[in-house]
Amino acid sequence: MTEIEKMLTFNYEECCDYLKVKYGVIKKNYFTSPLCKYPNNSIKRGKEGLFIHHIDEDKAIMLSESEYAIKNPFEYQHGNRLVYCNLLEHLVLHIKIVENPHPDKNKDEDVGVGGIFNYIIPELNDIYSGIEYSNWKIAVIDSVIDFKKDYFKCLEYLMKISDIDLKYYLSSFVYNLLYKKWKKENNKKIFKEITQLYSDIKNN
Repeated sequence: MTEIEKMLTFNYEECCDYLKVKYGVIKKNYFTSPLCKYPNNSIKRGKEGLFIHHIDEDKAIMLSESEYAIKNPFEYQHGNRLVYCNLLEHLVLHIKIVENPHPDKNKDEDVGVGGIFNYIIPELNDIYSGIEYSNWKIAVIDSVIDFKKDYFKCLEYLMKISDIDLKYYLSSFVYNLLYKKWKKENNKKIFKEITQLYSDIKNN
């Protein structure tokens, strides 16, 4: 069993605890003050291919964005409510949120889903289709590039627990398209593979 497969057997809290042990705890807040204007760059580890996930995103969406963060308790920004993860691990965390959103989540907020389909899956599709970066995201690629099978395990799991339409899986990262670093057509092969997986799951 791979590390990602193991995480998929955990609940959300267990996944967060596992990553805290793997990467270490975060001791500083995400934003430097309760005004939520300035992220604390000293805790970022992008050069290692790591993202920061807000544990309380099972209750509220987009907690790394000022306009959303300010609407929620500042406790959600505390270091003990943050965890490091690579892009695949980030996908697992959001899948677990979709599977079991917090019972006290914000009304009218569809937690977990936006992160998956606006950011994580589109970027992983580009990565596994061969995109190259020249900045800190080289490390993002390096941290997941050998684990395409795990990516498809995550997709399989998500497809089985949700009724999300296939079209949302067939995407490229909007910023790569916007800045002309990539063309969606380059993902043709992986889109075909995802379509086949979706068909196999929904027809069985």
